[in-house]
Amino acid sequence: MHFGGVTIECLLKAMLVATLPNSATQEWKTDNNNPGHTFTNPGHSYTEALKRHNKLKSRIDQLPQVRKWLDEIENPIGQHFIDVHYSVIEVNNENYKSWFNTYQKLIKWLQKQATTI
Repeated sequence: MHFGGVTIECLLKAMLVATLPNSATQEWKTDNNNPGHTFTNPGHSYTEALKRHNKLKSRIDQLPQVRKWLDEIENPIGQHFIDVHYSVIEVNNENYKSWFNTYQKLIKWLQKQATTI
């Protein structure tokens, strides 16, 4: 669940970077670095990543089911996916299978969006 969450995070960031103009450097804007765009690193937050990708956010806002999938993958077992790595909570097979099913639907949907945005 931790690494699945990281995979979705990286895919969202890759989709964001793909929207940069050709003249921009593919790195995050910081106080000390101006790569020719205004995107700062969204960290591990899916919501922050989507705030930086208007087209993708707009599509997700129109599809409540996709928003639900994002929430389930970002916060499995009631914890943020980053924290799951350090959690002592044991996930039963039924909960894991449900999470994995959602993960597969979400990643397939996002990969399709990556080719059409």
